[in-house]
Amino acid sequence: MELLTKNQRKRKRICQLVILFALISWIGWCIETVYMLVCWQDLTDRGFLTAPLCTIYGCSILAIYLLIGTPREGRLRPLFQKAEKLPAGARICADAGLYFVYFLAAALVPTLAEFFTALFFDQVFEVVLWDYSHHALNLFGYVSLGMSLLWGALITVAMGIAWPVLDGLVSRISFRTAKKIAAAVAAVILADFLFNFAYLLVKKHRLVLF
Repeated sequence: MELLTKNQRKRKRICQLVILFALISWIGWCIETVYMLVCWQDLTDRGFLTAPLCTIYGCSILAIYLLIGTPREGRLRPLFQKAEKLPAGARICADAGLYFVYFLAAALVPTLAEFFTALFFDQVFEVVLWDYSHHALNLFGYVSLGMSLLWGALITVAMGIAWPVLDGLVSRISFRTAKKIAAAVAAVILADFLFNFAYLLVKKHRLVLF
């Protein structure tokens, strides 16, 4: 077990979050790519970056973790603990209500991320990264009620089940190794962003690999 100072533990946690951000962004890219291939028979390069990353997944999940944590171990934990003292029926209702509150937050964060990301690229670069115009109850094609509800459900489940597993695996990486991985990941993503922004400014369309 590593013996780290308080400052080193904070720095290690930052490195872990950078690694988790990249890992979740890659998982999101895989999900998007498989979805497009299975549902639309279209093998397309998803995301803005050249690397196989959909950073909106990483940004949304990381934002939710930092804002409210996981469903039962985050900011709602004290309320879940109070609910445990209630009679069975009341406890079930209280738990359901708390999960619903978490669901609303989990739906709101990525919806805002999608809206402002799509708005920025559409207005600044005239590039459409996704289009929900064919969905019912959509706003400018940037967001839709159905996708927001899906985001909420998937993130609630993912933060309750997948996040603790991924976080536990990444936490096993030593501080020295985590620093190297995080630095490399951050450098690659930053360079990718800068390259693609420059490419958009020059070519007026995003770089598509396939």
